Amino acid sequence: MRAKLQELVNDKPIEQSPHYLLSQELEFEFLKSILTFAMAFIGGIVTLKTALGIDKPINEGLTYSLAAVVLSAVFAFHAQQELISDLRKGRTASKIKRLFRHFPGFFLLGISISYAFSYFESSLH
Repeated sequence: MRAKLQELVNDKPIEQSPHYLLSQELEFEFLKSILTFAMAFIGGIVTLKTALGIDKPINEGLTYSLAAVVLSAVFAFHAQQELISDLRKGRTASKIKRLFRHFPGFFLLGISISYAFSYFESSLH
C-alpha cells in the first residue's frame, strides 16, 4: 500500500524515448488549446454581452462564468510552465501531478461554458 502511494506521489527520472517526448509535446499542445479557447471565450462573452445590449444587469451567472474561464486559463498556463520545468530538470511528473495538470483547466472551462449558456439563455427570454 505504501509503495503504491509513493509511486503516485514521487517524481521519476525522465524517459528519453521518442514516445515519451512526443507525449509531452502533445500534452503541451492540449494545454495550449485549452488556454487559447479560454482566452477566446473571455472575448466572446464580453462581445456577446455588449452586442446584445441586454438590459438585465450582470448577475452571478456571468460573473461565475468569467471567473471560471480566467481560472481555467491560469491553470492551463501554469500546467504548461510546470511541464517545461519538468523537461528542463530531467524528471517525469508523478501520476498525481499529471492528473492535476489536466483536470482543473478543462473542468473549469466546462463550468464556464455552462454558466455562460444559462446566463444568455435566461437573458434572451
